[in-house]
Amino acid sequence: MNVKIPSIPLFFWKILLVIIILLTWEGVARSGIFSSFIFPTITDTLVYMGGHVDELISATSYTLQLLLAGLACSCLVGLIAGSLTMISRRIRLGLETVVSIISPIPSSSMLPFAILWFGLGSSPIIFVTFFGSLCPFLINLVNGFTTVNKTQLAVGRNFGLKGFDLVWHISLPASLPHIITGFRASWGTAWRSVVAAELIFGAVGGKGGLGWLIYANRFQLNAPGMLGALICISIVGLLVENVLLEILERKTVKRWGMKND
Repeated sequence: MNVKIPSIPLFFWKILLVIIILLTWEGVARSGIFSSFIFPTITDTLVYMGGHVDELISATSYTLQLLLAGLACSCLVGLIAGSLTMISRRIRLGLETVVSIISPIPSSSMLPFAILWFGLGSSPIIFVTFFGSLCPFLINLVNGFTTVNKTQLAVGRNFGLKGFDLVWHISLPASLPHIITGFRASWGTAWRSVVAAELIFGAVGGKGGLGWLIYANRFQLNAPGMLGALICISIVGLLVENVLLEILERKTVKRWGMKND
């Protein structure tokens, strides 16, 4: 007799996986294998988060502000630079050379220079976020522009489009799947960059967002506090990846038949 297993939506599979991870963590923490100072339980972490809601919201909001500033700058510069590659092949080769030079450099390694250039405050963190997120977005954008169907470009030229008009009306819409993929990669890099920069910068500036909260709780031996900040980082990442970007793809490239489900 064949037993038919009911179909479970992908979203609930993801929730189930998260629950399994949390229960596994809780079981290991309660087993006594590791000290609670280095391996806190999920329940202790949730208690900490419940008692520091305002602090966690404030830290998350501050980190997101820095992230959005750096990410907006990288997308703007990437769109301008990527558009220039459609005008001249020499510009494209020069840009590819520059990207190949700076892309292997970890964004956090630029923080000492950023502090020298911009001083203390939020500006160095924004610069590091911009530096880390620029290359992934630009690489995907250029790949999208260079793989646009030549027939589409020819039709655009027949209608009198050239230069930035050709990029805006033909290349940009046709490259949308690559652009969204680039933004997804750029967002992930930017999120990691801003948190890493706050971890380092916290020792200098004494304030910040989630990264600084992890840094501060480390000196207080507050493992639930550190884990609580990490959970906030993961929650933001899950919301952006599985909600905002999924909606964007569904409303654009999937709806227009440019990408399969």
